[in-house]
Amino acid sequence: MSKYQQKPYTAEEKRKAIETYSEKIQYSPRYSNEEWEYRHVIIPKQLVKYVPPGVCPEDVWRGLGIRQSPGWEMYMRHEPHVLLFRRPKDYDAVHQPFSQVMGARAMNVVGGKK
Repeated sequence: MSKYQQKPYTAEEKRKAIETYSEKIQYSPRYSNEEWEYRHVIIPKQLVKYVPPGVCPEDVWRGLGIRQSPGWEMYMRHEPHVLLFRRPKDYDAVHQPFSQVMGARAMNVVGGKK
């Protein structure tokens, strides 16, 4: 088996590892340039074997216990345990957070507006 092939594991092994180690995931502060906002996420080495090679879609990295606000996309891996993310710089200004949208709708319902 080459170092790039992953050892097989069960869904239960993965679930237990994520439950055990997801609180140890480290998130960098955000940094940016003119176009993008960036951050990197360091996952515990015990979770690396559950990350497929290359760039992962959102459902995969969220399934590992990585928690971030909407709009982030993984665009590169620096090392097997360092995942790099980016999103458009003004994402929050353009897209209202879900909690604010739902809060406004709840106020309209409570206030009797339709």
